[in-house]
Amino acid sequence: MVTVADKLSFAAPLRAVDRVELVQSDEGTRLRATKVVRASDPYMAGHFPGLTMLPAVFLLEGVRQAVAEAFALGEVPELLEVRSARLQAPMLGDDEITVDAAVRAEGEQRWFLDARCTRQDGTPVARLKLLVGVPTEETPLTSANGPLIAPEPVSGPPVIGHARIRELLPVRHPMLLVDGVVAVEPGERISGVKAVTGGEVCYQGLPDGLPDGRYTFPRSLAFESFGQTAALLWLATAEAGGPDGVLMLAAIRGCRFTGGVQPGEVLRHVVRLEQLVSGNAFMSGEIWAADRCVAVIDSLIAVTRPRTAVQAPR
Repeated sequence: MVTVADKLSFAAPLRAVDRVELVQSDEGTRLRATKVVRASDPYMAGHFPGLTMLPAVFLLEGVRQAVAEAFALGEVPELLEVRSARLQAPMLGDDEITVDAAVRAEGEQRWFLDARCTRQDGTPVARLKLLVGVPTEETPLTSANGPLIAPEPVSGPPVIGHARIRELLPVRHPMLLVDGVVAVEPGERISGVKAVTGGEVCYQGLPDGLPDGRYTFPRSLAFESFGQTAALLWLATAEAGGPDGVLMLAAIRGCRFTGGVQPGEVLRHVVRLEQLVSGNAFMSGEIWAADRCVAVIDSLIAVTRPRTAVQAPR
């Protein structure tokens, strides 16, 4: 098992793996990686302040970084697809998380990983089925929910401003990744925005002289921003008489990415509430950068938890 270097040469929210091992056997290739949840890691202080909990999207980032280390790639791999992800238990401070993945090549410098993630006591925390690899040419995305239509440009102030978002979401800088909501229909849909700037924490510590591609905004953070927008739709629905509580990610199905988002661009999240069943929310949507669709999410499944379970007393 190889202990990885502290520094990365591409934008990432944090060093998401501590050790990586690639094992070859007659049964195939396995990738094993470990990560200790540390309160001192970047972004952690803003994720449910007062409670050290690893964001689920950092597991996706960890698999990406493990692939980069294990295969010693010259180019930066990206999260290409989340075919399915099921979150089973929280990952709290000082937990050591192990990712054990069966690896199968799917084309040149692309790998499908079927990963089981566990805590040190053997408790399963996630099951991930991902496609990770070096992007080639930008491929237009399609959606299982109908044709993709770029959202209309907006002008004027947001309908939900940043001050109100801070009241609604139990996350803080730098993990608060929604700047404003530009449209909302409670119980139906929402559109939120996130401006990507060169001052993001994910760019700190990068050496000078890197090509533009190394500053691509991490797709794990783009998905977290989408998820926070989904939570705002849930909360807007709750204020209109729907379920109360904090929305927590439970599962992802059919999430696909293409293209890169650079500092200076604005992410636009379009989230639709498809169904509410026994406190579970089924959502779908897209992430746009201007008129480019950079991600499609066929299904995001979330559950509610009491705000007291994820928010420190004030």
